[in-house]
Amino acid sequence: MEVSTFEILYRPLTPPLGAGTEAIARRVLQGYFLTVSNLDEDNDFVFRIEFRISLPNPANPSRTLDGNALFISDVAGPGNVFNTSLVNSPVGSNRFTTTFSVPAGATALVVLLPNITACNFFTGPDDIEVRGNVSLILPCTFQPNPPLPFPQLQTQPGAPARVLLNAEHRATYLPQGWPTIVAGDLDFDQTGTAVALASGQALNEIESVPSCFLTLSDIGLPDLAERVPTVPQPISPVDEAAALMASLARLDPQKRTLDAASRMLEDAGIPIRLERTKKG
Repeated sequence: MEVSTFEILYRPLTPPLGAGTEAIARRVLQGYFLTVSNLDEDNDFVFRIEFRISLPNPANPSRTLDGNALFISDVAGPGNVFNTSLVNSPVGSNRFTTTFSVPAGATALVVLLPNITACNFFTGPDDIEVRGNVSLILPCTFQPNPPLPFPQLQTQPGAPARVLLNAEHRATYLPQGWPTIVAGDLDFDQTGTAVALASGQALNEIESVPSCFLTLSDIGLPDLAERVPTVPQPISPVDEAAALMASLARLDPQKRTLDAASRMLEDAGIPIRLERTKKG
């Protein structure tokens, strides 16, 4: 589902304009905030969020999410989940993804910010400017599949997901010279601006990905699974990973097959991309 546009910033509001113009040359720190309410009272959901950016031409490291972004997800609980490594898939493309979970009946706040956790962020260069658009996907997930001793990729229970969405940009304006200058009139202004939703409404349904079954080189995923060595019950996360790797190891090493398998893993929230090994 297409959600909205987005823009993250960390840069001066204006170019240097000379003495006496410091107030309008303040730096702005702007992030994208998306609220997601899961209206299903019985089922938790895992969502994949995708940020598609405008690729800079020529290349400019300050205008990409690679190394510049901090993704935060917060649901009422022990604390926030911080992620500074969005998956760029395919590598070099304009697509950056990650996943987050929303329990049944709960509301999550997910945030994309310039990476303020970098140790020299506020004292270093202030020139991050990235914009693009946002999508939400309801991927298939690995779920128990008795009598097989390992999980199978399946549509999430309760799909499609009924959600309430709200998107906005929030900005903080930093005083000129801060944090080097810590005295005087330190005025940290803040603004919040609503971002239009692509659907035009707050209540939305997010459909599951079209299919959780992929045929890879004329071999179905269940056929591959049957070739995986049996593992003891109950299955552990290590056994699950081993079963998945055993299936992938039997794939035809052609590019179209590996691309299809990579997409399957991405839809399942697994940040692994398969590539053919170069000889020599």
